[in-house]
Amino acid sequence: MTSIVSPRNPPRRRGTCPGVLAPMEVGDGFLLRVRVPAGVLPAEHARRIAELGDRYGNGLVDLSHRGNLQLRGIPADGLEPVTDALRAMGYVADDAASEAVRNVLCAPTAGLGGAVDVRPVARALDARLAGDPALHRLPPKFGWLVCGGGTAHLGMSSTDVRFDAVDAEWLRVSLGGTLAEAAPLGLCRATDVPEVASALGRAFLELRATFAEPPRRMAGLVAAVGGEPFQERLSPWLSPLPPGERVRVRGNRPPDIFGFAEPPHPDLLPRGEKETKKWLAVAFPFGRLTCATLAALAGLTAELRLTPWRALLLVDPVPDAAHTATALGGILASGDRRLKLTACSGIGGCDVGTTDTHATALAVAERAGPLLDHARMVHVSGCAKGCAHPGAADVTLTARDGVYDVALNAKPGAPAWRAGLSPDDAVACVAGLSAEELSGA
Repeated sequence: MTSIVSPRNPPRRRGTCPGVLAPMEVGDGFLLRVRVPAGVLPAEHARRIAELGDRYGNGLVDLSHRGNLQLRGIPADGLEPVTDALRAMGYVADDAASEAVRNVLCAPTAGLGGAVDVRPVARALDARLAGDPALHRLPPKFGWLVCGGGTAHLGMSSTDVRFDAVDAEWLRVSLGGTLAEAAPLGLCRATDVPEVASALGRAFLELRATFAEPPRRMAGLVAAVGGEPFQERLSPWLSPLPPGERVRVRGNRPPDIFGFAEPPHPDLLPRGEKETKKWLAVAFPFGRLTCATLAALAGLTAELRLTPWRALLLVDPVPDAAHTATALGGILASGDRRLKLTACSGIGGCDVGTTDTHATALAVAERAGPLLDHARMVHVSGCAKGCAHPGAADVTLTARDGVYDVALNAKPGAPAWRAGLSPDDAVACVAGLSAEELSGA
């Protein structure tokens, strides 16, 4: 594995998020992020999107951590036909401003595996955000989450506003963080979620405007002003939490989307629900797959669900789906070491990268097996910005000018434990780490 260096731009904050109506120019052309309401992608739409990516793009698709699809390598003259085709499928908002705020993450197993079916709630929230001009001033990364619990819940996903179902009628409203960290406000009815979201968005904009340096995210604002100002604005729709009692949300265990080949035991189903569907989870290293692979997976099911875990769920797949998905390069087991690696696009897809981050990460997976058995995450970042994972990882390789700096239990760009290593030497360095060195860093 050789070093790759070419003239690149310095790391920078672009200040926006890509969309269909706001394509982002990166190293391999324009990137289009397709926001799929409730994360439910009909197979015929998946095949059509794959066809668009092959015809107009570079044949690559990314699965984002917010449950979206990203088409890559679209040239300028391909933007209009791709946009028109996506609009015909219902994935394009009226304008870029209404598209940018549709950052709604829905639990991928809604209605499956013992989870409350919150898909109608997620779709209604998506529509309200797009149709409410007052909310279009929210920061680009301001996020919303709707979770029905169950086997593959979103309890550990962090966001600005959470709606976690406690049953089919009521959802717990909380602000800023994971389920355990977010500040609880109370309960609201599922039918009131759009109104509650509109009030919360307006309150966020109003309250942050009182600061000389307005907080960028809800967690920072709640830390500054508390939850009471929000509760006051939600009083028409909010019911109090049970006094002295934490609301129990379905599925408090860490999610494991793999190996769920059969419908769950009836005791796991929501009350009154007698039937459910099974799914097959198929993940990909770094959330990257080809359009041909997406089209082939669409042939194994009538419906795909997008997840924030670099994986797709095939709902009620055909009998030989697991064999086919494996042959396509999919990961079907939670113990696969490649799932402990994250990497940005690197030099192949970013105008900042100077190394082949994917190749480096896959080399780590091949050569650092014992370490990966103990580590939670190894991150290979093309620059100090850390787009793929801005937080700390057990081992972080940060690229600069074709070499890597290696840091332990640190974020990208942190002071290096070993500096200026070639890609080969960086992989060898990581492979040589012991579990003791990792835990003692």
